[in-house]
Amino acid sequence: MSGHLQAMIILWTGVLLFPAWRLGEPRAHAATAPAERREVRIPIEDFVLTDQHGRSFAFGRMHGKVVLVTFVYTSCPDVCPLITAAARAVQTELAPAERGAVQLLTITTDPEIDSPQTLRAYAGRYGADLTNWAFLTGDAGGLSRVWKNFGVRVRRRGRGLVDHTPLSCLVDASGVMRVAYVGASPDPRALLRDIRGLLTGSPERAR
Repeated sequence: MSGHLQAMIILWTGVLLFPAWRLGEPRAHAATAPAERREVRIPIEDFVLTDQHGRSFAFGRMHGKVVLVTFVYTSCPDVCPLITAAARAVQTELAPAERGAVQLLTITTDPEIDSPQTLRAYAGRYGADLTNWAFLTGDAGGLSRVWKNFGVRVRRRGRGLVDHTPLSCLVDASGVMRVAYVGASPDPRALLRDIRGLLTGSPERAR
């Protein structure tokens, strides 16, 4: 393993274990901090969750596509709306030819409240085009494994109130997470550049 890759792994691990939005910190503080971009290489294991229509959704079906994955919960008052709005801005700017090669996934961090019906209503509030955007929930055990694979820490503080790592990330066509944005307000323009870079083989090409 190269020294550069080791350094990247150490930096990434540090962000996940000690994010700028630490568990238990005031939520308003998190909403003021812009997302930090990091290039990573983290293989994502296949998983099966339930989409906004109550249908089974297998991540393995996304092989061959660039996938924008975000983690939110629908009753979040601050950070999650910013993350979802950024994803919607990205979807809006994708060219017709790009839409077939790009999938958006929003994964809940609050399965107690976020049923398929709740997620479908949430998607509607943002005008999400569900042709290439799925909103996913599942049982606590299955979601915990997904959160862990992506490096997302989740702590439920009460009904409808959850602390979690504010992660938006891009997974390449081979199922490897390549770019992570940790924090609120990921820049849609930067996300688009990285998506287009991955569509041509490397996120660096879009910078």
